Amino acid sequence: NQVMFDLPFPHRLSWDKRKVVHRISCHQKVSDSLNNVLTNVLNHYGLEEIRRLRLDIWGGCLSVRKKRGGTSWSTHAWGIAMDYDPDHNALRWGRDRAAFARPEYDKWWECWEKEGWVSLGRKKNYDWMHVQAAKIE
Repeated sequence: NQVMFDLPFPHRLSWDKRKVVHRISCHQKVSDSLNNVLTNVLNHYGLEEIRRLRLDIWGGCLSVRKKRGGTSWSTHAWGIAMDYDPDHNALRWGRDRAAFARPEYDKWWECWEKEGWVSLGRKKNYDWMHVQAAKIE
């Protein structure tokens, strides 16, 4: 049920920022909402601001694995979660350290939430890099 998704703007790999991707794999059921989110981000911020805020630093989507330290499948295993700018939004960082907790990212989160995606950072104050198209358990 995975499809190749054409990104509305280029993304740089978080582990090798010299590499640029234009397509990613995601679940077919989230591709339309993902397109809406990222198109709205592009329309609001523009490419220059996207790069300045590191909204193009992509940490991954599809990764078939269990949740860290758990037995249930990660939302990444289904291709319904995205990670952005992990270097500035580390897994265990709260709003006191995570870049995405700052006010200049409010519109970023509004774009996701408008399409029904959920931020672990905004809901649970950890893993600010992560956003998913599923309710939080």
